[in-house]
Amino acid sequence: MRIARRIASAFALSAALFAAPAGATYSIVACDGQGNCGAAVATHNLAVGASVIHARAKVGALATQFETNPNYGPKGLDLLAGGATAKDALQRLLDEDGGFEGGTIGERQVGLVDAGGHAAVYTGRDAQDSAWAGARAGEGYAVQGNGLASAQVLDAMERAYRRGRGELSERLMAALRAGQAAGGQRIGGLSAALRVATLEGGFQDIDLRVDGSADPVADLSRLHDQFRAHQAILAAQRAARRGDLVAARAQRSQALRLSHQWDRIWRSAARLTVAMGDRDRALEYLGVFAGINPVWARSEIDDDIYAPLRADPAFSRLRERIAENSPGD
Repeated sequence: MRIARRIASAFALSAALFAAPAGATYSIVACDGQGNCGAAVATHNLAVGASVIHARAKVGALATQFETNPNYGPKGLDLLAGGATAKDALQRLLDEDGGFEGGTIGERQVGLVDAGGHAAVYTGRDAQDSAWAGARAGEGYAVQGNGLASAQVLDAMERAYRRGRGELSERLMAALRAGQAAGGQRIGGLSAALRVATLEGGFQDIDLRVDGSADPVADLSRLHDQFRAHQAILAAQRAARRGDLVAARAQRSQALRLSHQWDRIWRSAARLTVAMGDRDRALEYLGVFAGINPVWARSEIDDDIYAPLRADPAFSRLRERIAENSPGD
């Protein structure tokens, strides 16, 4: 009898250890009405961007969380692309769940939006039991979470997204930051991700991931700023080539503001500015670049693009400073 009880206790312990997910995720999926669709997510697990959020331009976006079924992403988007409504696509996913990793639909939490602005959400019974859990859906977006500090997390996300301005990625990040500020996950966070599928595609698409961090939302926000900085410096270069120096300067300022001291952006700004004929400012930017990355600056300063600066004593002093801070082999 004692042996039977011990076996039963062992099975109970095993179930407690392996069958109880530590839910702690919040996400937003949205389409902007023009065909750009995306999602942002934060969780207490590694590499959330690898499986939880999915998006396709002119089709929709989806988040599958708590106990993620990664098949939901591509299958859900295919259903939407084939003409299914968000509600019908979600129901098909649940009906055909397939018991991934031994789970059931009681362990699924899903948010789904189509490019037409229709949204659907689902929180299974087991997911609902992770205090706090819930979802919201509105025109063009859905927010969902489990293991949250309170209902205020989703309230804040919804408010931030609806009031947001700018491109879709900016509104998604505003929602994610608002959720974090409202308390985020009850047990803390570890990873975060942002994905936006754009009409233009290619390098305009965004797929940024913080796979493990003590402050993943802040780190993702920095990466998003740097992505925008890179886009802005490219726009500045295009404007300069067509002779629109006013637009070039505005885009350059935007790039530097968002750079978070990314050396590549300051180098590009220095090269662009000397080409535009603003020698003093080019020297200033080159100096900042050298302060961030003196090793790279040692070879950069000898580039012929800086020939117009070489007669300036300040350029000679900068060269000496770079040599001091980056000694040769």
